[in-house]
Amino acid sequence: MDKFKLICPLITPLDASYSPSREYYRLLMSDLTEMGVNSIFPLGSTGLFSLLTMDKKKAFLNIVSEESQKKEIFIGIGSQNTEEAVELAKYAFDLGFTNMVLQPTYYIKPEQPWIIKHFSEVISKVEANFIIYNIPQLAGVSIETQTIESITDAAGGKIKGIKESSGNIRYFNDIIYNFGSKLPVYQGQDDLLLQSLVAGCSGGVCGSTNVSSAAKKVINLFTENDFKGAEEAQKNLDFVFRILSSYPFPSAYYYLFYRKHKVGGKIPLPITAMEHIPESFVTNSLDSMMRLENNPS
Repeated sequence: MDKFKLICPLITPLDASYSPSREYYRLLMSDLTEMGVNSIFPLGSTGLFSLLTMDKKKAFLNIVSEESQKKEIFIGIGSQNTEEAVELAKYAFDLGFTNMVLQPTYYIKPEQPWIIKHFSEVISKVEANFIIYNIPQLAGVSIETQTIESITDAAGGKIKGIKESSGNIRYFNDIIYNFGSKLPVYQGQDDLLLQSLVAGCSGGVCGSTNVSSAAKKVINLFTENDFKGAEEAQKNLDFVFRILSSYPFPSAYYYLFYRKHKVGGKIPLPITAMEHIPESFVTNSLDSMMRLENNPS
């Protein structure tokens, strides 16, 4: 078992008809296996769960259950409403998935008691393990440490970790201080990976792993106590992260994956940014990332 976990928050590969693609998913799993990434997180923010119908989410989970090459799997069950989160969690559990990732509801900014109620309702309905997912830039509010404590205390041992994606390193350090000795805490921002490992986190949930092994190199070198090498690897990861951040999230993740494999995949409607990414960006980005892949550090 790896000392530090690296989880890929998967894109949701779609075919020309905007349906989840088994063929493209197999390509993604092959890439991750080659990188040595053994844990995956379908239907998260990178997977654009909020733009998928319930039917498409379930269709994608069917593919995940059959094509994931024995990887450790954390299923995103986020939703605007509690009932749909419960429905998806039950569907995933019936497929054999036992690890769920849940964040607050969104659009209408939730108060902390709402967050506690949302988590308690979902957790009570499914006999699974849960990761608390904090992403205030999309949910509209951060989960306060007291709220996390309330959720954890009431969950009867079902909370198995925290994914912290705010990008606020002070808040992240506070989560490590309050919960790091009791629960795994994962950094959800690629450009903060090394800093978070130094702070005591248990690993990262790094979207760049959809197209690059740069995050894996950071973790490998840090695990080997090669801190200078890890610093250089983080610089490479920062470079990849800047490439992926060049267009509205997460358009570049999808387009570079599709172009890498020369397939005509889609991104969920109504996102249009992928249509405006120039060919020169794709060529230069793929060439640059390939040079990093071939760099032994």
